[in-house]
Amino acid sequence: MPALIPCPGRHNDAWRCAEQTRAEDNTPHDLTPVFGQPVHCTRCADRARTKLLDLPELLAAVWLEAVHGSRGPKAGTIGRSPVTPRWPGEPSRILTDHIVGGLLTLEDDIRSLRHLNDRRTGVTEGAAATAAVRFIGTHLDWALTEHPAASEAHDRLSANPAAQIQAWHRAAVRFTARDALTERYAAPCPRCDLLGLYRADGDNYIECRNITCGMLLTRAEYDAHAAQLVAGQAA
Repeated sequence: MPALIPCPGRHNDAWRCAEQTRAEDNTPHDLTPVFGQPVHCTRCADRARTKLLDLPELLAAVWLEAVHGSRGPKAGTIGRSPVTPRWPGEPSRILTDHIVGGLLTLEDDIRSLRHLNDRRTGVTEGAAATAAVRFIGTHLDWALTEHPAASEAHDRLSANPAAQIQAWHRAAVRFTARDALTERYAAPCPRCDLLGLYRADGDNYIECRNITCGMLLTRAEYDAHAAQLVAGQAA
């Protein structure tokens, strides 16, 4: 029977940190990781697929920002000078290049690793991005288990395909101000006990935004957790 592998998702960051501390100074801990099936847990794999499929529409929304001009400096820039774009639409162009370039690089990487034909060239940027999303989606199960970086912990520098997809999605959502469409939940997180449970618009899971936690819950699991808290308070 193969050894269980802790999921590389952010929700295991607290466990990884505790393990590192234990290795350095023998500090014990009682944290238990969420294990992969076989590498990523089901929820991380589902989120990667959902966010991947969102990217074509998000890229179109980013492009519309360029059409209507660059968004101005946001409020709350105390202590730093806002950066003025050199030309209208520059921020959306930079973000589009970053996401589309990343998608095409990941597609080429998978094609090379799986010894498949080279990607078709000479098509429009939109067609190339859509085709890349479709190709990566077809091979996503392989990418999340067999890609050389599939077991790398998710962070901003990770080459893990799931981490890259989530980073592209997060950047596009923030750029188009869709991160404001979130629902906050009143019950504390069942893992870290902090008030950090949110669900972004269109997301299938409730996520703890405590940077050291990142727990994922279905709505049914959250409801059961909230009911247990209420029952405990009543008792």
